[in-house]
Amino acid sequence: MAAQLTDQSGSTQSGPRRRRDADASREAILDAARDAFARDGYDGAAMGRIAADAGVSSALPAYFFGDKDGLYEAVVGRELDAREAALRPVADRVRALVADARRPLDDATLRRALAAIVGGYVGFLAERPAFVRLMAWEALNEGRRIGPARPPHSTAVQDALDVVLDGLAVPWPPAARRQLLVTTVGLCFFPDAHADTMLAGLGIDATAPRWRAARVRHVVDVLAAALRDRP
Repeated sequence: MAAQLTDQSGSTQSGPRRRRDADASREAILDAARDAFARDGYDGAAMGRIAADAGVSSALPAYFFGDKDGLYEAVVGRELDAREAALRPVADRVRALVADARRPLDDATLRRALAAIVGGYVGFLAERPAFVRLMAWEALNEGRRIGPARPPHSTAVQDALDVVLDGLAVPWPPAARRQLLVTTVGLCFFPDAHADTMLAGLGIDATAPRWRAARVRHVVDVLAAALRDRP
């Protein structure tokens, strides 16, 4: 399928200008599709509305992504990539922190490392609320549209936790490490996933910076207490 991008005067664009405009259109479609899928789910989102919200022709989403499946996979893939891009530096900071510390890790170093992990994850969720809703829709639909080559858990968080566990006095077996990953992500993710249900019922504004900071401290307290005991 061939398509040409034109400027506002109607003349055909070529070269770098055309590439820039194509890239901008593609990103606008992805942004609009992310919001539509997060709001309405896969089944409820309409390609025509996505195109209109992106400010492009109705044919352009299909030109770039093939069909609705292709567009959805591109949206989810971009969100997962964004998560890893945000959290990989966190894993690097934790690795540097632990590398400079004595073994086994003292309590202050352990808490700083956990605060970096938890704060990084909570901060990412605060910046990308659509990510939370997309993952919630995936959970409701049995994860059928997340490809097996793209793990829905964060490998950066897993790597950071492994670095911390390797610095403790007692060994942590693989099964216990997986439990810790699930616990850490769950403690960070739950408030955003249930901001409009449980937290709203408790009168908590999950978006308030003060509440998020308190949440990070609480999760660090919970995890630090758990890591002091042998798994």
